[in-house]
Amino acid sequence: MKYFIITGTSRGIGESIAEQLMAPDHHLFCISREKNMRLLQQSSSITYLAFDLNQVDQIEALMEQIFQSIDKSHAEGIYLINNASMIAPVAFIDTAEAMEITRNIQVNLLAPILLSASFIKHTKHGAMDKRIVNISSASARNHLPGMSLYSAAKAGLDVFSQCVGLEQNSAQAPVGIVSIWPGMIDTELQREARTQDKAVFPSADVFDSVKESGMLTTPEDTARQIITFLFKKDFEHGEVVDIYDYSKLTEQR
Repeated sequence: MKYFIITGTSRGIGESIAEQLMAPDHHLFCISREKNMRLLQQSSSITYLAFDLNQVDQIEALMEQIFQSIDKSHAEGIYLINNASMIAPVAFIDTAEAMEITRNIQVNLLAPILLSASFIKHTKHGAMDKRIVNISSASARNHLPGMSLYSAAKAGLDVFSQCVGLEQNSAQAPVGIVSIWPGMIDTELQREARTQDKAVFPSADVFDSVKESGMLTTPEDTARQIITFLFKKDFEHGEVVDIYDYSKLTEQR
């Protein structure tokens, strides 16, 4: 049996990843603020946990609950996909409220760090395949006014993945970890960005033009690429991977 812990499965990439991972020998632990009933109706091999990742002080208890349901002695692989993300507030930092700033950093950076730390603690002695995929963003490199929090959090997630990769190199039963830039996808985050008041968030024009030029991929296509990468034999442990560049390289082979 392979076990998958996936955050942000209420919609978008997370929902598509969960759908495509459904299989008789797979068990999914799906995490989002509200249960995705459409997913639950498709499979009996889903444990759904309605959980707000802003409750960072409860994440360890959440992971304890999950791992109590995993038979590690018969697990072929255990995987964590940190997908949940939020873009708000999309505004100049001096106009953002303290609570908005806190929520953004907690969901985009602190929650995946805590989930990863707990995952490694719970699997460190297991001989099964163990991998963490952090869904990051090219916003870590491509900076726009009004997106300082999102970009800073994603850059932090990339550095975290690289540093943990170095730590795991000395582990007896290492956990593989990567940070993935999934490209530009037609998700709720994109829609939220391009519909902002341009007087407050001038970068909304950039997201508008990306949509109009047909540069956005679908969540389904992106999920397929991420899953393919997750199961790669030569998993790029400790790396930050641009899935768009990786896809082009694969097509050329």
